[in-house]
Amino acid sequence: MRSLTAPYSASAPLIQEQALLGLDADGNAAALQLVEAEGMPPSLTLFRLDRDGGPSRVLLSAPAEVAAQVAAAVREQGHQAKPLLYEAAKSPFVEAFARANALGFERLLPDAAQAGTHDHRVDARGFAGVLRTALVDDDPPAFLVLLGEDGAGAERVEIARQPVAGEPFEAGLWIRGSVAWLLSGSIGKGDPLRRTLALKRGSIAHGVARIHLARARTDRAKGSVESARAELAQAIAADPRFVDALYAAAAAEAVSGRADAAVSLLRRAAEVDARRVQVLGRDDEDLVSLRGRQDVRKLLGLPRPPAG
Repeated sequence: MRSLTAPYSASAPLIQEQALLGLDADGNAAALQLVEAEGMPPSLTLFRLDRDGGPSRVLLSAPAEVAAQVAAAVREQGHQAKPLLYEAAKSPFVEAFARANALGFERLLPDAAQAGTHDHRVDARGFAGVLRTALVDDDPPAFLVLLGEDGAGAERVEIARQPVAGEPFEAGLWIRGSVAWLLSGSIGKGDPLRRTLALKRGSIAHGVARIHLARARTDRAKGSVESARAELAQAIAADPRFVDALYAAAAAEAVSGRADAAVSLLRRAAEVDARRVQVLGRDDEDLVSLRGRQDVRKLLGLPRPPAG
């Protein structure tokens, strides 16, 4: 594929900024994206971003002169650590705002965190917990969205990550049902302008499933298979396509003597990611009782047993 930055011009600005125009009732997002990449003419596009991580869909593209006008407005204030695209595009690209509204995307302010914190209370899939945004000094540094139970020391799972390459700034978190959208990014120091501000999707439902899976593994380690089965059922209810939870549930059914239930869960997991199932199951002692079955050997990618 042709490089995004060709023809390369190190003295030209690089801007990639997104703005959330609205969310629909299911948590899908309508987002504007401005790209001005080192020598290429700017582009301005309205996208539909899928709440489940499916492909983005182009809804509308701005004429070249409109994109250039909006890019110039963003460049003029581009070193400010705040979102600029929404206001810069509101008048020149009014068609995008009208299109998003007509498709049922409601303009919302970011959700307010609890006073003095970066925490947001959530209740999804019967799980009452806390979403927390955090800036971590990893390599590279990144903004994270973390999900966990309330209280100090509670274990949290990462549901979204936005790497940053300059002066970081967080622009808001929007929560709709079992999905969260974080707008964050960074600005490079000096000139030419290097500005990135992007939306990252976080699946609260998948985070809930991972928390239940962690509890199930703890229960299994303590020898409490029935308690683990209950946690795994909740994990699968939260995210029916979570392969690790489906596989762990199959293993728990196998050691409990429920062979048909175990195979059914293995099939469901393999329909999502057959390779992952093979990696998890090839040497797993929990499946010893099933390995003589040809259907299970096929699911695990094992050779047919020798005749006789």
